[in-house]
Amino acid sequence: MGELITFKGHVSGTGDYTLDSDILYSTVTYVRIPKGMKAKVWCKRISGEAADVAIEFTHDITASTPTWKELSVEKLASAGELILEKRRPTVIHGFTGKEAFKITRTSGTGDSYVEIEVEFE
Repeated sequence: MGELITFKGHVSGTGDYTLDSDILYSTVTYVRIPKGMKAKVWCKRISGEAADVAIEFTHDITASTPTWKELSVEKLASAGELILEKRRPTVIHGFTGKEAFKITRTSGTGDSYVEIEVEFE
C-alpha cells in the first residue's frame, strides 16, 4: 500500500479548487504525478452549495496550455454534503512525470468545498 494523502479545497462559483494538504508548503490548483507512479482517488467529499465537481487529467502540465480531460463527475444536487468512498478507486498513471490532475467545479454558484483522499504508489 502506498501513501494516503488528503487534499482539501475551496472554490467560490465555478473554476478550479484551490487545494491544500499537510504535506504542501502552499496551496495548489493541480497535483503532479511522479514518473512511474500512479495516483488512486479513493474518497471524495463534496459540501456546500449545489455543484458538479469533476476530476480532470492532463498528459503534459508543462505545455503552455495543458489539455485537460474529464475523468469523473460527481453531482451535488442541492446544498449539503456528498460522501463517496470507492471500492475501486479512480486511477491516474504518471508515465513521464508530466501528468497532473485537478479538481474543478463545472457548474453552480456560491461556495463549494471538496476533500479527496489520494494514494500514491
